[in-house]
Amino acid sequence: MKIIEHQGNGINYYTLVNNHHMSVTIMDWGATITAIKTHDKDGKFANIILGFDDGPDYITYQSFFGATVARVAGVIKNARWRDHDLTQNSGENHLNGGNMPQIAFEPWFLERKLHTSDQVGLVMQYITLDGENGYPGTMTITANFILDNDGKFTISYTGKSDKETLFNPTNHTYFNLSGNAESLINHQILKINADEYASLDKHGLPTGKLPWVTDSPFDFRDPAEIGPQIANIKGGLHHGFVLNDTPYPQVELLDRVSGRKLTMRTNAPAVVVSSATNYRDDRYRLNGGKPMRSQLGLSLQAQKLPDAIHHKAFGSIIIEPNVPVTYQTAYQFTNIYDV
Repeated sequence: MKIIEHQGNGINYYTLVNNHHMSVTIMDWGATITAIKTHDKDGKFANIILGFDDGPDYITYQSFFGATVARVAGVIKNARWRDHDLTQNSGENHLNGGNMPQIAFEPWFLERKLHTSDQVGLVMQYITLDGENGYPGTMTITANFILDNDGKFTISYTGKSDKETLFNPTNHTYFNLSGNAESLINHQILKINADEYASLDKHGLPTGKLPWVTDSPFDFRDPAEIGPQIANIKGGLHHGFVLNDTPYPQVELLDRVSGRKLTMRTNAPAVVVSSATNYRDDRYRLNGGKPMRSQLGLSLQAQKLPDAIHHKAFGSIIIEPNVPVTYQTAYQFTNIYDV
């Protein structure tokens, strides 16, 4: 177990490596995951997430690949909570915590490194001041990234504020288990342990309704190929799912060709899944110079459902003064062909 450090263009990178050569790289800007490398059925390691080769591109394009999103992930309709006017950065709405500043593209402070016989990790912090992006309270956000020797990668986000405020963080990594950023995710297999999903209106905003997934293309309770399912969803997947409370993994993703498998468990009540459908940008050069294309990655954002402050059924994202709240998500990486 080790941590490898390097710098480039004013950015600090930390690579967590376990004894089986699996690795996770995190940069201090945006507490962003820039690479996760796991082996395929032949023992070949490759990066299984979408990201840029040059660190400054994350900041330039602000695409949220791999980034920590806070204070509140997703949309807040009309950019208003009680008597607080939040930053409007998506039309009249507030998106991913606002942009004055945008926490996902600011430098985080490395508080300490963790190193034991079976774990390596980082503890990073960001302090967002009272009034930034319209939020009340000075909040300290602590991010823990821990890789263990069994291939489990755990992310914890803890928020503590000196005033009542909002907190609903997530991580915005796009996975492509093929390890090839030219191979679409259409034939990868997705399972979501969820009976309900959050419906969206024609503007992509949550309606507040939570239909059952039964007899719909949102039914991933049994493993299903991603492509055929989302072909029946206009605009693809960018929806929240209400996770069932079970002892089993709540989300599973499998690439049968490489054998790579990801399972996810979280204490968050929902996951927002995005298939990057119709997401194209010819400026982007990902993972070795490859262009960004539609359905090139799948994001699994553990959080409470977006726009929760306007929909009681979504649960509260209000946190009390000086009472820390933690969201924790564990990703287990395996290979189905290992014996």
